Amino acid sequence: MGNRLLGASLLMLILAAFSYAVWDRSIANWAFYLSRFWANTARRLSGLGEGVYWLVLVLVIGVSAIVRKKHSVALWALKTATAVAASGLAANVLKVIAGRARPRALDQGVWGFHFLELGYRFNSFPSGHAAIAAAVAASICLARPAAWPAAVLLWLALAGGRVLTGSHFLSDVLAGGALGIAVMVFVDRWVALEGTIRRLTDGRPRPAVEPSPAGPQGPPPTSTL
Repeated sequence: MGNRLLGASLLMLILAAFSYAVWDRSIANWAFYLSRFWANTARRLSGLGEGVYWLVLVLVIGVSAIVRKKHSVALWALKTATAVAASGLAANVLKVIAGRARPRALDQGVWGFHFLELGYRFNSFPSGHAAIAAAVAASICLARPAAWPAAVLLWLALAGGRVLTGSHFLSDVLAGGALGIAVMVFVDRWVALEGTIRRLTDGRPRPAVEPSPAGPQGPPPTSTL
């Protein structure tokens, strides 16, 4: 599943580049004229993509799992929390570097990337909400591969609202999604986290080499002539 997710991340990056060249302006202009009902609905949904909500949720699950000695659940929660925090941080760093103007700036004729330009109007790329939502969705896919349709719907609901509210271009959301997926897969393959959780749930470090169930082996027998 991890390799498939990385493939999806790469595809989203390609679509983001295409969207920047072809779709972004037209979709942003369309979103400006959405009815108030749809705009408010999208705003409420996208608000659920705030990283703090997901961090609190998975940390509560993780602490509960540690208390109950549920190693697999605790490991999932720690990996998800780490990926959510790392995705949000990485997105914020990239925002400052890219300095992309937000869709609302189109009214003043401002478009494109303005590298290292500070301020809310120039931190559109990539979408932090989309990155966090993608990390959560990828975490669900890694834990329950059969649940990938629900994970995709969750990401679309949380990240799509950023486009409908005029907060981000479509390419910002796609790039944020690619970032979140890649971070989650990297964290999932970070073996040091598993050792940390095992120490918390077992109360002792796991030995590097499991003892043989047959017990220690003595010296090989010697034959006598």
